[in-house]
Amino acid sequence: MEAIVAVAPVNTMLVAALLGLMKLALGVSVTKYRFQHKIMWGDASDDRMARRIRAHANFTEWVPGTLILLGLIEMMGVSPVIIAVLGAMLIIARVLHALGLMGNAESFNRATGIVINWATLGLASVIGIVEFFAPGTL
Repeated sequence: MEAIVAVAPVNTMLVAALLGLMKLALGVSVTKYRFQHKIMWGDASDDRMARRIRAHANFTEWVPGTLILLGLIEMMGVSPVIIAVLGAMLIIARVLHALGLMGNAESFNRATGIVINWATLGLASVIGIVEFFAPGTL
């Protein structure tokens, strides 16, 4: 196997920074709703509170691993275009999912966001495997 020269994942950094702002907004949404409705623990069986909590938690569950994988494949030298497309897919997925979950739990936006998130993770995973066995392919 030939030597790989890692590069700083600058495109992933931008995606991570944008998603960091989104995580902040989701967290603020939870806290603001808590104080407005005096819900200091759990969701108090308040559906809107539960949706905000889950939008924030789901983001926390899915985004970090996908970002790590995106950064790793970028460091392997995968085309910046591929990284940009995957990054845009992840951002779009998370926005759609959050809007859908905080609006109507069975919404088109939520379902579409989930599918795009899965596709992003799946594609990045396959790319990572390809790059492991055949560096420089993508």
